[in-house]
Amino acid sequence: MLQAKNVVIGAGPAGMACAYELAKAGRNPLILELENQPGGICRTLDFQGYLFDIGGHRFLTRSKEINELWSAVMGADMLKVKRLSRIYYHRKFFSYPLKFFDTFAKLGAMESVKAVASLLWCKYREIGDIKTFDGWVTRNFGRELYKVFFKNYTEKVWGMPCSNLSADWAMQRLRGLSVKVLLYNALSVIRKDRPKTLAEEFLYPRTGPGEFFRRLQAAIQEMGGTFAWGKKIVAIKTDGEKAVSLIVEDCRSGKREELEADTVFSTAPLPVLVNSLIPKPEEDVLEASKKLKFRSFLVVNVVLNVDNLFPDQWIYVQEPDVKMARIQNYKNWSPEMVPATGRTSLGLEYFCNENDDFWKSSDMDLMDMAMTELEKIGIASREHLINGFVVRIPHAYPVYSMHYTEDVKKLRGYLEHFSNVRTFGRGGLFHYDNSDHALLSGLYTARNYLGNGQHDVWSINENMSYMES
Repeated sequence: MLQAKNVVIGAGPAGMACAYELAKAGRNPLILELENQPGGICRTLDFQGYLFDIGGHRFLTRSKEINELWSAVMGADMLKVKRLSRIYYHRKFFSYPLKFFDTFAKLGAMESVKAVASLLWCKYREIGDIKTFDGWVTRNFGRELYKVFFKNYTEKVWGMPCSNLSADWAMQRLRGLSVKVLLYNALSVIRKDRPKTLAEEFLYPRTGPGEFFRRLQAAIQEMGGTFAWGKKIVAIKTDGEKAVSLIVEDCRSGKREELEADTVFSTAPLPVLVNSLIPKPEEDVLEASKKLKFRSFLVVNVVLNVDNLFPDQWIYVQEPDVKMARIQNYKNWSPEMVPATGRTSLGLEYFCNENDDFWKSSDMDLMDMAMTELEKIGIASREHLINGFVVRIPHAYPVYSMHYTEDVKKLRGYLEHFSNVRTFGRGGLFHYDNSDHALLSGLYTARNYLGNGQHDVWSINENMSYMES
């Protein structure tokens, strides 16, 4: 039987940060990763010299520790990018975050009157169940603005009615935003006293976020860490009080090996981790794990024979007549992502469920659909297409259903029975974290284990928000 004292499951942001902290302390972690490179959803893909981020990831944080980590690893090899991302609706670009005068000017007089009347009605009549996504947004923005800017896009992302989503999603992603705030900011611009917000600019590695994780990998290896690529965790054997060993499968050969471990640091999706335990948990725990769902997504990445299409780093596609939800424009993240002049690379994002019909569509069919939709909404022509590829990302977003917190609590309580199993990261905490939150959860998980403080990794995101207004 193979042996390792400290096993880290997953080489995404959280797993890499944890491994880095363990390696610094001389604990020689073994990192098991399903893919063949580090970074998880933040890895950078090289396609014929064109570099593609998976979804676009800003290096933006309120955490001094994460800023210091980025600086230590990347040095000066980071660009400072002025953020531009807008909403594309009715073939028009709307500022995002929404700006009061811009929004109402582009909606037109009739729509604007309806929106204001709806806002006043919903706000002061307390319309909407604020425990649901649609109720919370309706109460804060009015029914009309909810229908225009939130309902369609949100249902594209989650594949379910907004009334079935918890308001936690709205409060987390729209924190600090309301029509009152938008109006205040608009008046502040007129008075020229609006403070510059953290989210108006961000850092970005010249060749994408994968460069940060490649350098972090090198540092971990230099300090004694080891990486095993293409490895799938089939099961974790326990004795009722602690994890004893892992059954690991090589994705290429299918060969399985048993690995004895002193401590397991897991970034695997929370329900996946619980279901991998042997003996199996009690029935109520398994039932709770079945209720926790993840939304997957895929990206149709294309190279186009056109200089540039729009100045944004990304746009939100609110058009109800297409399935496409977001478009990344990588040249505008960093010019080094696109090696040839007169060319543009886009990431066209679609949300789905793993193994549904859309997920199982052929790459050729997905490419054809994506170019048809680009033409339909007037962004680019099919004749511009040079080449492309598709990447599929399972377990990407934890779904905040109405009672998800109860199920998370049940699984969290069960895992606390095992003294040497630690779950963290976006999937491991079942929390929609940004990459800086995931990194910090990795650092804190390692530090808790090493005795360097007691950090509550479950509440990191609650204390770290960005000013998007």
